[in-house]
Amino acid sequence: MLFFNTLSICGQERTKTVHISHTENPPQIDGLITDECWENTEPISGFFQFDPLNGAKASEETLVWIVYDQKNLYFAFLMKDSQPEKIWAELTPRNTFENNDSIAVIIDTYNDKRTSITFEVNPKGVQKNSRETIWYSGAVAREDGWSAEMAIPFKSLRFSPREDQIWGINFERYIHRLNEKDHWTDVSRDVPLLHQMGELTGLSSVRPGYNLEFFPYLGVRTSRWEEEKDDKLAAGLDVKYGILPNLILDLTASPDFSEVESDPFIYQRTPYENYFRELRPFFNEGSQYFQLSTERGHFFGGPRLSLFYSRRISNPKIATKLTGKTGAYSFGILGALNDEEEGDALYSVVRVQKDIFKNSQIGIYYAGMNAEEDYSRNVAVDYLFNFKDIYYLRGMSGFSFNQGATNNNNGMHIVRFKREIDAGIQLEINFHRIEENVDVRTGYVNQIDIQTTELSTGYAWRFNQRQLKRLSLDVYGKLNQDTHGNTTGNSVNFSYWTEFLAQFHIHGNFSVGRSKYQIFDADENLIWTEDFIQTYGGDIFDFRWMRGGFLKGASVEIGYEKKGIYNEDFTAVEAGSELKTEAEVTLRPLSYFEWSFSSNWIKQKIDRTGETIFDGMTYATGIHFQITRSLFVSTWLKGETLDNQYNFDFLIGYYFGAGNILQLSYKKSARTEDLLREGGHSMTFKVSYLLRI
Repeated sequence: MLFFNTLSICGQERTKTVHISHTENPPQIDGLITDECWENTEPISGFFQFDPLNGAKASEETLVWIVYDQKNLYFAFLMKDSQPEKIWAELTPRNTFENNDSIAVIIDTYNDKRTSITFEVNPKGVQKNSRETIWYSGAVAREDGWSAEMAIPFKSLRFSPREDQIWGINFERYIHRLNEKDHWTDVSRDVPLLHQMGELTGLSSVRPGYNLEFFPYLGVRTSRWEEEKDDKLAAGLDVKYGILPNLILDLTASPDFSEVESDPFIYQRTPYENYFRELRPFFNEGSQYFQLSTERGHFFGGPRLSLFYSRRISNPKIATKLTGKTGAYSFGILGALNDEEEGDALYSVVRVQKDIFKNSQIGIYYAGMNAEEDYSRNVAVDYLFNFKDIYYLRGMSGFSFNQGATNNNNGMHIVRFKREIDAGIQLEINFHRIEENVDVRTGYVNQIDIQTTELSTGYAWRFNQRQLKRLSLDVYGKLNQDTHGNTTGNSVNFSYWTEFLAQFHIHGNFSVGRSKYQIFDADENLIWTEDFIQTYGGDIFDFRWMRGGFLKGASVEIGYEKKGIYNEDFTAVEAGSELKTEAEVTLRPLSYFEWSFSSNWIKQKIDRTGETIFDGMTYATGIHFQITRSLFVSTWLKGETLDNQYNFDFLIGYYFGAGNILQLSYKKSARTEDLLREGGHSMTFKVSYLLRI
């Protein structure tokens, strides 16, 4: 009762409203803002700094015009700048520029303070959006700064079918030379952005119309590895149908068969599965509808848990999903028939969430896999409560059921509480329990038979003068147990974070404790070691620069730990030490040319013998040349020193719209196996085209 009485049910009062006008003469999207519709429309202005001086008046003036017709939402922007010669913009592929002068519009079409989509453009006219879709933009340099225009089709947005629309809206400008971020509304750091939006009114009788998208691809690949040959021709198709403005149906048949860029090398130093990002458009679209509340936000350690991990569907013959939102309910439904070695397997996912109170949700989740004489079924309930804006309580409870497995000790439980404030007292409490018979074959769980309790507290200071921008000091303790209550480890950790106005961070942490480790037994089951190993160490130095410009980015991380060191097959652990260094540098000497280099070196020793049992480094270096906004050339060399492997990639691409691309790639690889040097190469040509009706 006390908890729910503290929930703030009423939202923050709106401070700004803009009424949009209908136009019969839509603008030409060239960035010049000379069209008649802009001359007849009153602009909005009065931006506030978000960073570095939160709440102060913006250093440079920004003007925004908005109109619409029955097909598109139109924006015009004038970014005044007293030093236009210092405006910085990169010519990059779509969605890849960072720390450029830019202008963005943030739209909350449901006005629910929970969902949004962002459209951003830099002075070179390069687009970036939070969700891949079709829209149009142009930008030009001016003597008094730069200007831009956008046309966003209603077909590219999800919104309610109401006759009269009221949307949440905000604008964000970044000024590179000042490292300044501005918003149209006065955005506090301690309140969620979507609770501080303005309102867009005046939209009436807008519909996406007949919204049908086809995204076919065709590819041919020829590969040679020693004496082996592999020639393949493949085709696939993604289809998107907007049944209603807030209800989208997606289908795919044989998604993209070939990645044109090689994956980085990752050393496997623990018995736990590595997690890889999903890159396929079908599974990325609407992925937010399939997330647990506990997968969002930034928290300390503990097991990683997802009920649905789309990379499990490695070779779908066909897949479909339905996603959308109606009123306070959002939902996602997915089905896929996957081609596996043992035969076809049917994957099904159902996810429903309900918005409650000001910024809270509750939900249910089902993810299952059915094959011949085999099944995996996983169910869960989850929740997110946000109260007083800065307090978050997230959690989930679920169970996994599998063919031939016991239904005892198959529970998954997570509770996370956090006081999330920019400056002041920091507090976080986490509890994770993943029982020993959990096997989420549709998702991802990196550890089982583990119960973790964590308590973290600290203090953060925000400075508005001189070079130091923010400093935080934190201390947290962790207790690890198995799910029978036996202690498997404990530790105390101290960390500091510093952030400077010059846009670099320095971070460090140190921990001391003891730990048992999970190893494989003779039946390849994970069991806990009997003895504790004393542990201490951490990140001695972690420096990160993210300014942009000639020295676009740089980072150096040095770590040292006394810990348990695994043998090659993860069947034993001995006390030892690990020294690791990571370094990365990215140079952008020209707006259209970039060079980067990164490396990760790990060295492990055993205390008992002093023997070095692991000494390896992974590395990657690449050059990107953006010839025009559409045409680019990239080359990468990725390798590792332990087995003397490398992958060399050369790619030429022509990009002609959202998802539309021609690519020709060449790969050459080599490795040493059983003291013999092996190698091969492949060439791939692929074309993808997005057609909207």
